[in-house]
Amino acid sequence: GIGLCAVKIWFYYPLSGHFLIAITLIMTFLFYPICLIRVALNEKMSATICWMNMMGPAVSLYSLAIIMEPTFQQERPDINHFQTVQRSIYLPSMTCLFVLCIVGMISSVHGLIVRWKQIAREEFCPAHAAYSFPLLMHALAVQSYRSSLDFFADADEVSPTLKKALHVYWVVLVVAGTFTALTCIITYLVFLPSWVDVDTREEAEPPETYETSISMSQSLTYGESLIQPYVSPTILQANETGILIVSYDYQNSWCDLVRTLRIPAFGFEPMMSRRMFNRERNALKLFMGVRDVILEGDESRVEGDEDGDDICFENELERAMNAV
Repeated sequence: GIGLCAVKIWFYYPLSGHFLIAITLIMTFLFYPICLIRVALNEKMSATICWMNMMGPAVSLYSLAIIMEPTFQQERPDINHFQTVQRSIYLPSMTCLFVLCIVGMISSVHGLIVRWKQIAREEFCPAHAAYSFPLLMHALAVQSYRSSLDFFADADEVSPTLKKALHVYWVVLVVAGTFTALTCIITYLVFLPSWVDVDTREEAEPPETYETSISMSQSLTYGESLIQPYVSPTILQANETGILIVSYDYQNSWCDLVRTLRIPAFGFEPMMSRRMFNRERNALKLFMGVRDVILEGDESRVEGDEDGDDICFENELERAMNAV
């Protein structure tokens, strides 16, 4: 987000744009390796977040490619000095970012493969809009790097095979990204009416945040770690409290703010099924050594789970801890 903002500001205030792109590059090189580690080793992370992981260096690379052009204030820049700066500073930086883009793509594809069973069980929800834009953003970054090689690198320094490989890779990304984006957009528009007009008259309103089982067991403030065998407590609590929406009260003919669980996503996080929620909640509490807190109605919901098979949370947790 900072990188895209830097581009917009650079058009009018070049110095401020360069300052923001410097922050973007620092944050990319410092924090993106942490993102790669978390996506690779935390199987509890949702597939949508893993897929979006490729966007970090892609945005930085695209922003750097725009900002390294002469500003409108430089009507007659020193060509020799400009090319020297491009080849000594910008081009090596863009090469490093391009390598991170490729690593991010591999990480995202690996994340989807590892979580394919989870994806296959999910119904389409607003969170799946996250699949639509990362490929095209990655393609835009590849095109930016291709252009920088054509304009600023010496002809004898770049292998023709590399240029051809980049062109083929870019074409594949554009075709696949366009197909994925159109599929997600059309599906999103088909399901949109059911997410906008939500009838909550027959739904029992979810509990307040301080009444959830996560809050009552004091596990909400349990910290995040680089490698963790449990789902974030914040995500678990969101699956209990639901989403605050504006619902039309047909009986009294006015709108009211209510919480509901009938919208199957929280931002880019798909909502868990009741069975998966109970499983992950108990895994978290076993990890913390806390006895399970069962709210009224939870027992009936657990008994009504589809498969009805008991899960040995202790063995599952032990396997996760051994992996860590």
